[in-house]
Amino acid sequence: AGIDSYFEYLLKSFILFGDEKELSRFSNHYDSIVKYMKRFSVDDSNLSIYDNPYYFANVNMKTGKLQNHWIDSLSAAFVGVQILHGDLEAAILHHALFYGLWLKYDALPERYNWYLKKCEYALYPLRPEFAEATYLLFQATRHPFYLFVGEKIYDSIQMYNKARCGYATLNSVISKKKKDRLRLCVDTTA
Repeated sequence: AGIDSYFEYLLKSFILFGDEKELSRFSNHYDSIVKYMKRFSVDDSNLSIYDNPYYFANVNMKTGKLQNHWIDSLSAAFVGVQILHGDLEAAILHHALFYGLWLKYDALPERYNWYLKKCEYALYPLRPEFAEATYLLFQATRHPFYLFVGEKIYDSIQMYNKARCGYATLNSVISKKKKDRLRLCVDTTA
């Protein structure tokens, strides 16, 4: 986590200020991200991309070789970057990965290992990235499915995160045990 904000800011600065250099920088990086980081969740070339969601793997920046097999909940924000870039089909497919995890856990684990098919860090601190990506996909497609996903997110948070005085972090997406920590529904990524 961290470097993805750089890509987001390059693209948003082009959108805001029209600086073609920023778009060119972003496009070069985006092409490299797709080339070196895109991995499919199942190693089966017979499956269509619709049956085999993909993720962006953590790779060595000098060699492009795989560093580990996990994704984190913050990476859901990249779906929004894909939408802003106009790569809508890729954003839809990328979002499906996070939605699948949400259906499994009623939250996004902080870190999930695709190779081992399990949570490496089951904490859920109410990060807004997946909800924001869902909202942006609805705005881009106007497809009612994303309203349904948004409602699912809302219902899960109401059921598992609501506390007497606000909303709590889940210590574990598996046990749904709340952490004794209040989390506001405001984040620095907004």
